[in-house]
Amino acid sequence: MKAYHFLDVDKFDLFDSKGENETISTFQQLSTAAGDDEPKSDLKLIKRDYYRGFDKYNIIHEKVRRKKGRAYGADAIFNQFVETLNMNAYFNKNLNLFIVEGNKGAVNEFIKKFHRDYATQFRVKRDNVDFPYLIQHTHNVWGGWLNGFNDGSLKSVALYGDHVNLSEDYNRYEAAGRLSSLNCSITFEKNSYDFMITVNKTVVVMQNRTPEQDLDLLLFIRPMLYKEIKEVETMENNSQ
Repeated sequence: MKAYHFLDVDKFDLFDSKGENETISTFQQLSTAAGDDEPKSDLKLIKRDYYRGFDKYNIIHEKVRRKKGRAYGADAIFNQFVETLNMNAYFNKNLNLFIVEGNKGAVNEFIKKFHRDYATQFRVKRDNVDFPYLIQHTHNVWGGWLNGFNDGSLKSVALYGDHVNLSEDYNRYEAAGRLSSLNCSITFEKNSYDFMITVNKTVVVMQNRTPEQDLDLLLFIRPMLYKEIKEVETMENNSQ
């Protein structure tokens, strides 16, 4: 499974005067003691016009992991270490869209650092999905997570089953809480694909595919996330 985060772009001028294989890094505070320097994030331009209007980037994101251990044959015990995460990213200038593949925590930390250090050149934001609109344009909703219940003993509920959104349980829990993610199926290029979509436009692709195939699928899903499907297309799909 691969998680793709859809980020709306307000500003992305970082690489306007740079070429492929150049890297921009966040500012790093050097350690004055024997510890590690402050973790940093790198954004590297891999290829312009990589695929279907997307430029391809690579993100190297460092984060502190607090875990005891030792390494390199030394007896000294460490209480934390700097972990390096590698994430692919894609920017489409015409769509004002930045897609990052990775876990939510690392993606959010990377965005926070670049917002801090490059505020005038980099600004992206998350937006929420209109779930009722999304449901109208999928073939089957087979799972859903709901939370936000006003009940001390009930924090979240997961429901599964074909067309689960039509069940009485789904309607009852949705009325009492809020929907945080849906598991859906769609037909794309005569094949059925399962995916999960979270409320803040993260798409989790469950099949193993190439990056280019994933981008094809994500571009197909995108109008469902941004409410851009024309009514005539909806009527034609429903009649088939």
